Amino acid sequence: MVSSRDSKGSKIGIAGLGYYIPKSTITSREMAQWSGIPESVFSEKIGIERKHIAEPDEHPAEMGVRAATRAIENAGIAADEIDIIAYGGLGFYDYNFWSPAAKIQDGIGAHSAYTFEIRNGCNGGNLGITICKELLHGDPEKKYALVVCSDKLSLAVNYADKTAVSTFSFADGAVAAVLKKNHPANQLLSYASISDGSLSDYVKIPCGGTRLPLTGAHLRKEDCYLQVNDPESLDTIFSRTYLKNYLMVINNALKNSGYTVEDIDHIFTNQVKRSITDNLMGALGLQETQTMRTMKEYGHMGPVDTLFCLALAQEEGRIKPGDLVVLAGSAIGFTWAATVLKYR
Repeated sequence: MVSSRDSKGSKIGIAGLGYYIPKSTITSREMAQWSGIPESVFSEKIGIERKHIAEPDEHPAEMGVRAATRAIENAGIAADEIDIIAYGGLGFYDYNFWSPAAKIQDGIGAHSAYTFEIRNGCNGGNLGITICKELLHGDPEKKYALVVCSDKLSLAVNYADKTAVSTFSFADGAVAAVLKKNHPANQLLSYASISDGSLSDYVKIPCGGTRLPLTGAHLRKEDCYLQVNDPESLDTIFSRTYLKNYLMVINNALKNSGYTVEDIDHIFTNQVKRSITDNLMGALGLQETQTMRTMKEYGHMGPVDTLFCLALAQEEGRIKPGDLVVLAGSAIGFTWAATVLKYR
């Protein structure tokens, strides 16, 4: 388990947020027709009615540029003021052996920024803002960091594979956050995380790695989509560990910042099936009004989800001065992470 705490007197906060959602959509009815699974499984059990899908000529880095541009405008700064750019993507990059963070740097004109990628599944945003916070702490010359999460996860879905129904909600989009040093509002207080590597092989796309290269003689089309190995066993393991680990990182992050669950005003999570979110909220003793559920209209966008929920909540004026906010996520790998923010 990893945790971090701000040094005394430091103030690094989120100064701007922006997002980009593709216009095209797929409905739960269409997914039901393609898969042969009743529509009620999507609309009631998973909690999705439609999701947004990028066009063939819309790519993760391009969507990231659009989200980043809006976040920079929201922060009221110029792109060339940004010192650090971190890119968190769960799924596909535009190309292999390639840097989407560098492409975004060029696309927004942040020519003085240092760029890098993070691969931490749906916790890419959580980890990204934490790493960038520490990098800003460590260099007195740096003032602004940009965290971009962008994914085209719809490409990973094989609607003919009923064992992978949990992945059918995968959708496309991008979100970005500008971090600012000595920013009194929206302060990043603490972070906690944990991993369970025994689950690492349960969910994966087999092809394209060294074990099953794209040139392999035995390559099957279905191996190029996301697969869930032995979903019944995975569900059994999750029933024992998933909620426990989720609650552990949330409570540890709160403890590191001097707060408890009773102090939470809002919690924003990655979007999973309805029952999982219900169980988490119930275990924390929180009300529906204290979270955002975007699964119904937007599906699951991987690391985009948590910061996207935060951005929507700010747009709707739901977060007030003095509110304590938790960003929490579970991710392929499997990992769980939580970040605590204080709004001033």
